[in-house]
Amino acid sequence: MILECPFCHKGKIRVFHKEGYLQPKVSRISAGAKTTYHRVPDTYQVLEDCPNCGKSKKDIELKFEGKYVDKEKLKKRMEQLKKQGIPTKIEF
Repeated sequence: MILECPFCHKGKIRVFHKEGYLQPKVSRISAGAKTTYHRVPDTYQVLEDCPNCGKSKKDIELKFEGKYVDKEKLKKRMEQLKKQGIPTKIEF
């Protein structure tokens, strides 16, 4: 399937999308068995880099999963905390 880039919202990228599903899990004891279900989330496998902004496949996958950390924003935030006098490193 073809989706737009989550960073620039202009470039079109090809991705393989696997829908989420309910997965059963069975626990057995001497009195019987009990089946519980838990949700497996959607997964995206990005097949190409963004042609518009140049972000890599790995960055786009992390953004879709919600695990992407923008290093520039993190560095800016750390500088703001240092200016406020808040320690950014814990020492024992």
